Amino acid sequence: MAFEDRPTHRPYARIERERRFLVERLPGTLSNDEYERFHDLYIDGTHLRLRRVHAPDGRWITSKLGQKIASPGAEGDPRQRQMTTIYLPQSEASVFAALPGLATVKRRYKLAEQGLTWCIDVWESPALAAGTMVAEVEAETIAELEELAQPAWASGEVTDDPRYSAISLARLGGGPRGMNTT
Repeated sequence: MAFEDRPTHRPYARIERERRFLVERLPGTLSNDEYERFHDLYIDGTHLRLRRVHAPDGRWITSKLGQKIASPGAEGDPRQRQMTTIYLPQSEASVFAALPGLATVKRRYKLAEQGLTWCIDVWESPALAAGTMVAEVEAETIAELEELAQPAWASGEVTDDPRYSAISLARLGGGPRGMNTT
């Protein structure tokens, strides 16, 4: 199954429009073996996140430095953020990985539903976030987002709940300083 609406590489900067949902268990249609593992580092004193993506066997897939900030003109809308991404070779990502920050690990599963790709993140660390599952879906417009129905496998929408943002979950227990380079 192709997931062309969630490509490995995207334009440098864009407006991200998404909704998030709490999930109690992975949908039965997903395979436990088909995921990407994200090693994220939220760099201290910045809005920057280093993301290193690996296959289940540990093989490196990609690395990127991202910045997610309030969308100009929609500062109070948690559904919209300005996302800037710079893709990095593995060697350059290692330089950023040495910086202090909040380190997290999660598995990302992808599921096609309602004509879009839903990503379900299963948090592995920090310890206080471990087991938390949050699904997110992106759309081109706010109108498209609003038309989406809550999936049967989701237990509730948390788009407006800051406790389920990635940075809030990263702050649970703080995570280790710096990142493992594997």
